[in-house]
Amino acid sequence: MHTLHGLLKARFNVPRRYLNAILSRLSEADLAWSPAEGMRTVAGQLLETANKEKECLAWLKQGGGDWPDGSPDAFDKTADLKEIKAAFESLRAETLAYIDSLSEAELEEPISSPEGWWEAMGLTRCPRSEVLRNIAAHEWYHAGQLITYLWLRGDNPYVW
Repeated sequence: MHTLHGLLKARFNVPRRYLNAILSRLSEADLAWSPAEGMRTVAGQLLETANKEKECLAWLKQGGGDWPDGSPDAFDKTADLKEIKAAFESLRAETLAYIDSLSEAELEEPISSPEGWWEAMGLTRCPRSEVLRNIAAHEWYHAGQLITYLWLRGDNPYVW
């Protein structure tokens, strides 16, 4: 039987495998590219992904409630691929350590959601474990966008 801790970690491992595959296919020049004007650049997609994990983790650690505003980005907008990869690795290590720091009861304990937080499914309270699952889902969503970006440039993910 799998533990809640193990299931959450597995949930995080799947989108990270995709993200790592994407990162391995990118060049420094790719970071500034977007498919069309008004769309996020590759670096912008990566920053959005990292920032959500960073913000959610800070929010979880404070016990829910108001969203933590004003913290610096997960990495600088001018970061290179090495710095971006390091930021993702550091964030994930922090997230996994946070999961390990909690009991199953604490993971299932409901926390208050900030107003308008769509990941809470319209609920005013949800279990910590659900917030963690949504961090992973958010990463997967943006990994899918980045796969599409690469595919638009002729990099077929079915041959990776």
